[in-house]
Amino acid sequence: MLCPVCSSSQGELFTSAFDRVLNRPEQPWRIQRCPDCGFGWTEPPLRDEEIKQHYPPTYLGDSRRTVEEFLAGRLQQSRSWKKEVEKVDLVQRFVSGGRILDVGCGDGKFLWALDARRWDRAGVEFSEDTVRLVNRKIDDLKLIEGDIFSPELPEGSFDVVTFWHVLEHLPRPQQVLERVQRLLAPGGRVFISLPNFDSLQARLFRRYWYAFDDVPRHLYHFAPLPLERLLREKGFEEPEHRFFSSIVNIHCLKYSLINWSEAYFGSRLPYYLLKPLLMMVPLLERITGRYGMLTTVARRVDAGLR
Repeated sequence: MLCPVCSSSQGELFTSAFDRVLNRPEQPWRIQRCPDCGFGWTEPPLRDEEIKQHYPPTYLGDSRRTVEEFLAGRLQQSRSWKKEVEKVDLVQRFVSGGRILDVGCGDGKFLWALDARRWDRAGVEFSEDTVRLVNRKIDDLKLIEGDIFSPELPEGSFDVVTFWHVLEHLPRPQQVLERVQRLLAPGGRVFISLPNFDSLQARLFRRYWYAFDDVPRHLYHFAPLPLERLLREKGFEEPEHRFFSSIVNIHCLKYSLINWSEAYFGSRLPYYLLKPLLMMVPLLERITGRYGMLTTVARRVDAGLR
C-alpha cells in the first residue's frame, strides 16, 4: 500500500496491535508507518461495508442515561464534563460564536456544552438511535444521521467544524478535508484533535499504547507534519498545533502503562509501583513537544486568495 499522504512505497512496520475494545487478541493488526512523511495506517484496511461491524452497540456508552443526567443537571457536575468545557474554551479562543458542526458527535455532549445564545449547533453521527434520541430530548441543536457528506449540510455555511478524536476513524481523509473546506464559510476554522503518532507515548509503549486499543477502528495514525501537509493541500492555512488536552493525555498515558503491566505481568501491580513516575513523561513531552495528544487548528483559505 502506498502512503495515503505522500504516495511513498517505503512503508515500514511500526508495531502490531489487537482490538482491545472487542477483546480479540487472536486477530492482530499491523500498524504501518511512512518513513518519508511520518503518516501511519492500519493493515489490512477495512472495507467501507466492514467498518460498522467493528463498532459494538455499547461503543458510544449509554446515551439515554447520559441525556437524562444532562437534563437533570448531574452531568454538569461530573469530572467528564470538564473535557467538554475544555473543548468549548479552546474553540472560543479563536471564534466567539456562529454556526458550528461537530463531526462524529456521538450523543452531542460537546454541543450541549456550547452556549445556544452564541452558537447555532449541528452534528453528524452514524448511530440512528442516538440521533433520534438527542433530537427528541435536547432543544436548540440538530443532529443528522450519516456522515460529513450528508446533503443536509449546506456548503459555505459553517464558521467552525470540529473533529474530536474522529478523523482517524474516517476513510479517505483527503476527501473528508476537501468536504470540510467546502462546508466552511470564508475564514472558517477546523479543529482536529487526535492521538499523536509521533509522540513519546507511541514510541515508548508501541503495541500497548492506549490509542492503539481502538485498532482497527483507527484507520489512520496522524502526526503533526503529515496532518499539516494534508491541510495545506486541501485549502487551509495557518495550521497551529496545540497540546490539548492534558486530561486526555494523562488518561492515555495511564492506560498505556496498565496495558503494558497486564501484558507482561498479568497484573496491575507494576502499574501501581511505577505510577509515581508517570509525571516524568509529561515533563519530557513538554521539553520535546511530542505530546501523546495533538489538536490542530487551521483556517480556510478564502477562495479569492488561493
